[in-house]
Amino acid sequence: MRPQPTCLGNVSEPKNLTRHSERLAKVLLANVNYGTTMDNTDPDNNMNSWKFEGMSPGAANTDFTLPHSLNRIPLTINAQDTDNGGLIYRSPATPWTKTTVTFRCTTASANYKVFVI
Repeated sequence: MRPQPTCLGNVSEPKNLTRHSERLAKVLLANVNYGTTMDNTDPDNNMNSWKFEGMSPGAANTDFTLPHSLNRIPLTINAQDTDNGGLIYRSPATPWTKTTVTFRCTTASANYKVFVI
């Protein structure tokens, strides 16, 4: 469920504002999530984010660039998980763009899951 951007009906009527507030509360009450899979087409994902899953390069601290479809430059890494304790971080050498992000990992060959927002 996505939030309704504006109040339906006359905003001077308390009933309309109440309904709008109830809809917003419903969206925020456990209905805001990243989905149940790492698939970016997951129908439960209602966040403006992008998910990545894969393996980092065979050498630590090496750039790897991945495509995304956010149509904006992501702000930050929101969550990450690796199988060998490696940390995924933004490459200092390659700026993020509206279509790609470039990461590095502190360990070699880490299986990772990363969310950017």
